[in-house]
Amino acid sequence: MSAVRFLVADSSPALHTFARKMIVGYGFEANWIHTAASAESALALANDIAPHFVLTDCFSREATTGLQLVETLRARLPGLRWALMSMELSSALGSRAATLGAMFQLRKPFTAPEMQTAMGKALETWGQEFDEVGRRMPGYRRPRYSGAPYLPSNTPAFKAGDLVEYDGVRQTVKSVIISRGELSVQLSDYPGVVAVHKLFKY
Repeated sequence: MSAVRFLVADSSPALHTFARKMIVGYGFEANWIHTAASAESALALANDIAPHFVLTDCFSREATTGLQLVETLRARLPGLRWALMSMELSSALGSRAATLGAMFQLRKPFTAPEMQTAMGKALETWGQEFDEVGRRMPGYRRPRYSGAPYLPSNTPAFKAGDLVEYDGVRQTVKSVIISRGELSVQLSDYPGVVAVHKLFKY
């Protein structure tokens, strides 16, 4: 199972605690959830953890705002998902947040159900694209297996019985293995598995 890393940026320790419990409640591991008290500290932390989702305050009075945090991170992490919390959700701020792809915007103070509803909808939407998130959502159905594994179009074809040369020695292909989109073979006189790009085919 791959880690899905969350970063919560807000000055309130109480909100950190609430957000952590909420996200854990959706089935994510507690150690995947990181918190920061400012946009600047969130940026420093993000350099280490490369978050998948950022929930941030606006930090409108700080040297680094929440939107600046997101702009910087999106340049490094194009797939980043995020959401905004703010005491002042003006139309200009809301428009800019939407342009930056905010999955939701919440005006402070908000109730626990309001945050849970907004986060739940965001995770359901995100889960349609990201299996590690989707499998935790109610009613999730794993995508059907599409058939033959994908291989790049320039991958050479091999089959059992083919004559090849590996490391200067002529060998016979015993079997062909496809794993994670990579093609490898087992050879007649070599223990182990060899990637096909290391072979010369007669």
